[in-house]
Amino acid sequence: MAFLNGEKLRQIYQRAKAGGYAFMANNIAEANVLVGLLKGYTERRSDLVVQVSPGAAGFAGGGDKLAGLRTLSHMVRVLGDQYPIGIFLNLDHFTVKEMDLIQEVIKGSLVSSIMIDASKEAFEDNVRISHEVVQMAKGSGILIEAELGKIKGVEDEVISDEAFYTDPDEAVEFIDRTGADLLAISVGTQHGVSKGRDVVLRTDIARRIRDRLADKGLAVPLVLHGTSGLLAEQIREIIHYGVCKLNKDTRYQYEYSRAAYDFYISHADSIIPPAGVPDDATGLFSGSDWSPKKADFDPRTVGKLVRARIKQVAMELIDQAGSAGHTLLGIN
Repeated sequence: MAFLNGEKLRQIYQRAKAGGYAFMANNIAEANVLVGLLKGYTERRSDLVVQVSPGAAGFAGGGDKLAGLRTLSHMVRVLGDQYPIGIFLNLDHFTVKEMDLIQEVIKGSLVSSIMIDASKEAFEDNVRISHEVVQMAKGSGILIEAELGKIKGVEDEVISDEAFYTDPDEAVEFIDRTGADLLAISVGTQHGVSKGRDVVLRTDIARRIRDRLADKGLAVPLVLHGTSGLLAEQIREIIHYGVCKLNKDTRYQYEYSRAAYDFYISHADSIIPPAGVPDDATGLFSGSDWSPKKADFDPRTVGKLVRARIKQVAMELIDQAGSAGHTLLGIN
């Protein structure tokens, strides 16, 4: 079975850390992005980490987050069985508001890992909440990622107007007291749309966090959020400092929209009625000599283009992270 649990996920992060590469963690909300990712990762022979945010879960479930998580988890498993790579599912930016939901997810073994985001809370509250989730997941085979420091911008339902760098000494205390398996750090990235050349990465902070944790025997993988605006050279640089997981969402959202927009703009004449023709969508223009071209307005047409675009972007990002050729499963 291609869907793997947290213990296998721990293995791929350990290998990445030792090998000086990382895995992109790619957000999904529906099938087109997932299929594109699966195709791209299979071609590059890389294991795949996908993520679901609270908003994506609500979208997939028609407003019911748990229903959406069950749907997306099942989709990842069923579609993933068709591809010869390891596939992992992470909950992304779930907060204290979703504690009941986190408990249900752990009970149902729906995911490989969970990111509890209590970074906007005071340090002691962040420790308490993160530790509670670690204890909830104990024995489940699900890894827990926590965040220390605030990353500026908007990520789903988490908003921060200011950025605060992660303190290396606090990072040691935080991991020691919470027992979290991964640590998301703040070193200058920003959620949402940003320009890489405007992002000043504090790699010195990442290095100090990595070294302080290692000195205390807490060599946990580091995570970087808000990486969609980073340049390729910035991604390659930050990996050297113990970052094994880099989150990607905004880039895929943009590429999805551009693939659809480019197609519909170039095929507007076969979809939108010309001047003088009544816009009779109800009757499908039965009273006119003009009619739209079904092959162009069929959503599967643009869906295939979206999948192809996501596949190409995924392969580009795999190359930046260096995970090509790294999979726990053999490929024929």
